[in-house]
Amino acid sequence: MKSFLILFTLSLFILSGCAEPPVAEQTPEIVEDHSLEQMGAGSFVMTPQSWLDSLASVVTNIDYVFFNLDISMAMTDHAAIRSAFMQMDTSLPVPLTWDCPAIGRIFYVAKGETVAISELHFAQGCTYLRFYENDILTTSVRLNELGVRFLLNLGVPMPKMQASSQG
Repeated sequence: MKSFLILFTLSLFILSGCAEPPVAEQTPEIVEDHSLEQMGAGSFVMTPQSWLDSLASVVTNIDYVFFNLDISMAMTDHAAIRSAFMQMDTSLPVPLTWDCPAIGRIFYVAKGETVAISELHFAQGCTYLRFYENDILTTSVRLNELGVRFLLNLGVPMPKMQASSQG
């Protein structure tokens, strides 16, 4: 009887770990973060890592289209796609007041269907992606140092950010 109870408890523990997280945990949200108000930014967009991970798990290719550059790029290799998602940092929110120029769009495709679109914003002190759904901003994610270096290695210029958009 004792071994049955242990086995039953262990089974419940394993099954609870397999459950889908609630949708609310996966949905990006706009929040007020008063601990960061000293930066003068006000509201911030927070993106749960779980949302980004769920997107990364279905994407089969990524297409980069730059507005004013003579380059574009497509990633179909699984390792390259994972690397692209590792260039995003959800640990620090993006100030909504940041408004450096968008230099391109990134299309995230799963088996031939576009599942997400982001605009790439890239200037000194202002490097992030804005994700849109039906032309409505849903969330923003900062680029980390790996992402900045990746773009610089491609030859993407990094202009200075306008003084009015620093946050």
